[in-house]
Amino acid sequence: MRRLRAQGSGLKAQGSGLGIERDPQLRRIERTGVIACAAIALVGAVTDNGWRSAAAVVGGGALIAMSYGALRAAVDAAMQLPAAAADQPDHRRASRWWRLVKYITRYAILAGIAYVMMVRLRAQPMWMLAGATSLVAAVMVEAVRQFRTRC
Repeated sequence: MRRLRAQGSGLKAQGSGLGIERDPQLRRIERTGVIACAAIALVGAVTDNGWRSAAAVVGGGALIAMSYGALRAAVDAAMQLPAAAADQPDHRRASRWWRLVKYITRYAILAGIAYVMMVRLRAQPMWMLAGATSLVAAVMVEAVRQFRTRC
């Protein structure tokens, strides 16, 4: 895995395929989201149906992580598109359609995974929803951090 860091600018390229990290705030949100998902899973394991509730929370967290990754990849591709179009004046229309098909297919796959988790694995939907809100909780924590630093 290769890592490059630019001094002072906060830019880094990672070999993991996630593209160029322009904002360290995103890393804090991702990290806080994982911590929030683990905390919600612990609450689910202690209060309700034990490991089944915790597994449902982790499943919901995994769904939101995949959704976040798909959205982030789409935004990164859209941000790189103007630079690629400037280099190549003959930009093909088919590539736009292909990106749209990939974007829709990602969410169809996520819906299929959620179906399998709820119907076949009998994961509890409320705990899956609680796991999926871990990213929302992470964004709220980051907003509070930003508010506190500005005041």
